[in-house]
Amino acid sequence: MEQREISLKELFLVIWKGKYLIAIVAFAFLFVTAVGAFIYDKTNSEVATIVTLQWTGIGQGEYPDGSRFDYSEAIEPYAITLAIAETGLELTTTDVRENLSLKPIVPTNILSVIETALEEGEQVTYFATDYKVVLNNGELGITVEDGIELVNNIIEEFRNDFERKFINQVTVLDFVHEVDDNGNRVLTDFDEYEYIDAYNILADQISLITNAMYARDDSGFYSPTLGITFDDIIVQTDLLGRLEMTQIATRTNSYLLSKDKDYVVLNYEYKIEVAQLELDKTIQKEADAATMVDNYAGSVQTIIIPGLGDTQELEIDTYYNTLINNQITMQNSIAELEKDIEFYQLQIDRLNGDDPSFNVTPETQAEEAVKVSNYIDDAIFKLGDVVDDSNVLLAEYNVYVTCNVIKPLMAPEYQSTVSVLLFAAVGAVVGAGLGTVVVLFKHDWE
Repeated sequence: MEQREISLKELFLVIWKGKYLIAIVAFAFLFVTAVGAFIYDKTNSEVATIVTLQWTGIGQGEYPDGSRFDYSEAIEPYAITLAIAETGLELTTTDVRENLSLKPIVPTNILSVIETALEEGEQVTYFATDYKVVLNNGELGITVEDGIELVNNIIEEFRNDFERKFINQVTVLDFVHEVDDNGNRVLTDFDEYEYIDAYNILADQISLITNAMYARDDSGFYSPTLGITFDDIIVQTDLLGRLEMTQIATRTNSYLLSKDKDYVVLNYEYKIEVAQLELDKTIQKEADAATMVDNYAGSVQTIIIPGLGDTQELEIDTYYNTLINNQITMQNSIAELEKDIEFYQLQIDRLNGDDPSFNVTPETQAEEAVKVSNYIDDAIFKLGDVVDDSNVLLAEYNVYVTCNVIKPLMAPEYQSTVSVLLFAAVGAVVGAGLGTVVVLFKHDWE
């Protein structure tokens, strides 16, 4: 075979002469590799974010109730179903689950510690608290934007599911309002209740609200919607108790207001019967306790303090003291029950007109009844707003708590599986090289 030599100048001229062919081949390869990389990336593209889990027990691989935490099963199927519906996509829960994963993130320093411990023969267990949430939106055939929205909704439903299972959800029941046939809240008709009964219902509602507010761990939580805290709700209920509730109780008791005198008298008579029964039982118990004290033989424990001599001995009889304290407690109960019965009987006498010291006229009672009814209506109206604000505040607080225990550290973002630019560049280089070979071969052939 004949061998020929070619100078660098001639080589350059040959390549320059075939530059268009080289460019065409390079562009063709660039286009093919870029399109191929784009199609592959679109099919395998992913949306990812990082979440941190910070509830009590996660460091030991447990849920707050002590049950085992398995990150591969942490997101329930129904949470995914709700997230799909919220996003408005035509996907099945099974498809999303197959293309969704939680990957634990282990810091480098932890890996080093574990590796060193294993080399030394120690057993080390580490439970991650940070996880990478990855959704293969390419495989699901949805856009990156839909994938980002779906991931956000999945995390939100995961948080809601955790809240339902492990966070004590408190809501305030509304005792002072009813719901009509159209679903609208209306004031309860308190006209059928006695004034004292209405007062007790309102007092129970206030107590329920106050207890719910005190039950929260963070009294300084600030509602972004209402601009109030738990302490603000407590202040409102306290004002209700000091103003409207005090007026209702004071005027009702002072003027013996009633809508049905016979019912009120019967109610007081019933209370007397209950208190009298309790009094009789307590008197019998006190008598038995007194007998035990009188007949107690004693069992004295002597304590000698070292170094102080026999004159400093302390004699203590703990059981005798217990008997005395028990007798005193029952005597106090007897006194309280007797005073209660005396008060109930006084109320009955006044209602029946048998108490000469009680000289309130029917006209005055009618005037006071109107005032008390107005105070009751005011209390009902204000309590309705307080109940609504309390439930909004409690709901937002639950969201606040779960946001801290399941918290995304970054917004979901597109995660490319291949570099289209890199593949295009490699294709251009390969195409240019192949084009150069073709030009040189063509020149040599000619």
